[in-house]
Amino acid sequence: MKIHLMEHNIMAKMRIFKFWNENGDEKEKEALSLKKAVMSVQGDYKDEFISVEYITKKGKQISQSVKIPMGRKIREAAITEKRRLALKAAKEARDKSRYASN
Repeated sequence: MKIHLMEHNIMAKMRIFKFWNENGDEKEKEALSLKKAVMSVQGDYKDEFISVEYITKKGKQISQSVKIPMGRKIREAAITEKRRLALKAAKEARDKSRYASN
């Protein structure tokens, strides 16, 4: 006697994420998760925060703001870039004051 079990092929649901910024630039992205969607569109926006709207797996509509850049490598690169620019500005200010006194 053979017993056949029903196998359910459960696929992850692709969701549509709608992004916009304060200027009104809008983008739609279809992705599995919020993080993946944000990481794919964050290069298109130069703002610090973008707003996103989507529907969860349970059917609840969510609208929230997300801080970008998101992702470890990108965040670390942004931090080191800020630090580098601050050091450069401090060095230029120091050099400028040194030459101004002569």
